[in-house]
Amino acid sequence: MTSDSSLKMGEMSTRTSSNVGKFRVTAARAESGKVSLGFRAPQFELTEPPSGKSWKLEDFEGYPALLVMFICNHCPFVKHLKKDIVKLTNFYMKKGLAVVAISSNSISTHPQDGPDFMAQEAKAFNYPFPYLYDEGDGLPFHESNWKD
Repeated sequence: MTSDSSLKMGEMSTRTSSNVGKFRVTAARAESGKVSLGFRAPQFELTEPPSGKSWKLEDFEGYPALLVMFICNHCPFVKHLKKDIVKLTNFYMKKGLAVVAISSNSISTHPQDGPDFMAQEAKAFNYPFPYLYDEGDGLPFHESNWKD
């Protein structure tokens, strides 16, 4: 996959490659220097709307790695990739990867990202991972809390 430096953050590229039927989608092009590979996530306790279960970071301790995805129902990139996210996470979870998705949007500005809609979304797409709601608008997941 080659980089397309002419794209700006949020732009998409659907250039076809020499392989017919293959395409590449370039989403947000923002680099993050806040964390490094192996970074430990901050402690959290968040609720999974579909089940009402409370999840903590410690619930994932027995796994060799944890993928934390920050997603929400209204995001156009997430909407486009939902089925692929499910396929990808199913594949790697069978290999031992722990996966969790977190929505930290305010329901006052994005009501479609609220717990009831999250539960519907998780059920409709058969999410194999917990889809947690952070009603603190990103805390403890605000970048100021992320330390190496």
